[in-house]
Amino acid sequence: MNKIKEEAKNRLIVALDYNNMEDAVKLTERLGDKISIYKVGLESFLSTDGKLVDYLHEKGKKVFLDLKFHDITNTVKMACANAAGKNVFMFNIHCSNGSRTMKEVAELVKESGSESLLIGVTVLTNLGEEDLQEMFRSSMKLEEVVLNLANLAKKSGMNGVVCSSQESKKIKEMAGNDFVTVCPGVRPKFTLNADNKSNDDQTRIMTPFDAIKQGVDFLVVGRPITKAEDPVKASEMILEEISEAL
Repeated sequence: MNKIKEEAKNRLIVALDYNNMEDAVKLTERLGDKISIYKVGLESFLSTDGKLVDYLHEKGKKVFLDLKFHDITNTVKMACANAAGKNVFMFNIHCSNGSRTMKEVAELVKESGSESLLIGVTVLTNLGEEDLQEMFRSSMKLEEVVLNLANLAKKSGMNGVVCSSQESKKIKEMAGNDFVTVCPGVRPKFTLNADNKSNDDQTRIMTPFDAIKQGVDFLVVGRPITKAEDPVKASEMILEEISEAL
């Protein structure tokens, strides 16, 4: 495998959003060596009693534990101590927990000796401008909110953030290239409709090619692969899009 293809493989995270162990294992086995990083979210973590994480580690895969911890500081810290103890590749908390919580969690992870990346969730990618105005009665633009949360995460010692691909470039300019951006809402060209829009619940989307050009470090892709008639072919096409942009 050449360097570009290897780098493309290390940029793609496949979301195992299943409600049972069997389907998650089946897809993982089918994709084989093509995929090295998987996301385990709330649905799959709870439905498998966390066993999916152990299974992926046994298979030599990296795990992005996407549980988005959001609670009072002490509760979040205890949850993060457990996550770090699982030696996952990456896990996350909501930036809206505030600077105090982010700082204390970052210190906890550092002191534990864990090599897990600690990532902050900015604004969920299924939310748009109108959603934020409805929720917070604020005139702030969505991008302003995302950049502010990312800045707080950076200052608090976090390793990076979950954001939309549309915001990654400005986050990198603000926080530096070593500040990791993890982006869901990635929709490959072959899944978009005639208006270049997604037919699902994601609002702030971008193709893998364009996302990489925006400086995104990790692309999280679920349904375009997991719901595809041929998941192997779908993953190959997405990896090709990524390779073309590198």
